[in-house]
Amino acid sequence: MNLDDAADELYALPPDEFVEARNTLAKRLKSEGAGDVAARVKALRKPTVAAWLTNQLVRQHGDDIHALADLGERMRRAMSAMDGAALRELTAERKKQVDGLLKAARKVAAGAGQKAGPDLIEAVAASLDAAIADPRAAEVLRAARLSHGLEHVGFGSVEDDGEAAEVISLSEARVARGQRLETTRRPRATPAATAEAEPAGEAADSAAETAGAAGAAAEPEPAGDHARAEHELEQAEAAVDAAEEQVDDAEAALDDQRQRLERAQEAVERLTEELAAARRELEQARDDVGSAEDDVETARRASEAARRRRREAKQALSRLS
Repeated sequence: MNLDDAADELYALPPDEFVEARNTLAKRLKSEGAGDVAARVKALRKPTVAAWLTNQLVRQHGDDIHALADLGERMRRAMSAMDGAALRELTAERKKQVDGLLKAARKVAAGAGQKAGPDLIEAVAASLDAAIADPRAAEVLRAARLSHGLEHVGFGSVEDDGEAAEVISLSEARVARGQRLETTRRPRATPAATAEAEPAGEAADSAAETAGAAGAAAEPEPAGDHARAEHELEQAEAAVDAAEEQVDDAEAALDDQRQRLERAQEAVERLTEELAAARRELEQARDDVGSAEDDVETARRASEAARRRRREAKQALSRLS
C-alpha cells in the first residue's frame, strides 16, 4: 500500500475513528517492511469535522464538485476578459451550485448522525468558495483528503491555515518525528553482531585485552533483562501513540476554534460597520425629526395667523352688514 491509497482509506472514515485506524495501519505497514510509508501515514492529521464533511461531500457528489471547478475556470476567464454580463450570469450560477452542494452536505451530515449547524456549513462553504477561486484548491478539494478547511483571500489566492494548501495536509515536522521514532525503535546490535562488524585487527586486540584481564570474566546478562527491556519499549510505544492521539485531537480542536475565531472576527467587523451605519442613520433621523418639528411649529404659527385673519375678516364683514 502506498501513501495515496492509505490516505484515501483513512480520510473516508469518521473523525473519531481516524486516529486508531491510522495507528493500526502504520503498525501493519511497518511490520510489512514499509517503514517510510508507515512514518508518513503516522504523520497524517486527523480531519476536523468540517474537513471530514467536505471530504464525504466530494466522494458522494463528485460530478457536482467537478462542475463547480469548471464554473471557477469560466469565472476566471470572464474576469480576465472583463465580461461583466458573463460574470453576472456566472455569479447567479455560482450561488445555485454552492447552495445545492450545501444542501447535499446537510443530508450527508444527517446520514452520518452529525448535526450540521451554521458554523459547520459555513466552513464547508468556505472550502467550496476556495475551489471556485483557485484551480489548485479545486484539485485539493477533489482529492477528498482535507485535514482542515480551505480558505481564499481574493480571487485566485488560496490559503490553508495561512499556508499553501496541500492535498494531504502533511506536517513535515510530524513526518520527521515519525521517521525518528522508526530509527529509535530499531533493535540495537547484539555484541556478536558488533564483533562481526569490527575489523579483524580490532577484534584480535579486543580478545587480547580480555585474555589479559587477570581472570576477570564478564558476568552474563540476566535472561530477564531483555524481556523487561522489550516490555518497557512496548509501553513507551503505547505512550507515544496515546500522546500523538491527544496531539491530533488538540490540533483538530485548534483548527475548529481558529475558524470559529475568524468567523467571529468577520461578524464583529460586519456588525461594527452596521452599527456605525445605524448610528449615522440615527443621527440623521434625529436631525430630520428636529427639522420636521420645526416645520410643524412653523405650520402651526401660520395656521394660527390664518385663523386670526379669518376672524378679523368675519368681524369686518359683520360690521358692514
